[in-house]
Amino acid sequence: TGVMSDVRVTEHLARIGILLDYSGGRLLFFNAERGLVLFTIRHKFTDAAYPAFALEKAGALTLRTGMELPEFVKHS
Repeated sequence: TGVMSDVRVTEHLARIGILLDYSGGRLLFFNAERGLVLFTIRHKFTDAAYPAFALEKAGALTLRTGMELPEFVKHS
């Protein structure tokens, strides 16, 4: 079954981090500059996960993969 959630951010962020902890059952959205978690989805993943992104208003979206884990995630 599909899992879909709206994540709304009230402040302007230059970078939003997204971390999928597949085996731990967590999908985290965080302020990549300050290391603060914005939203967490808990789900028992059993199949492949396919990301999809959309912007509420016209703009640019840049995806970067293979980034090092933030310190706050390493210790959680």
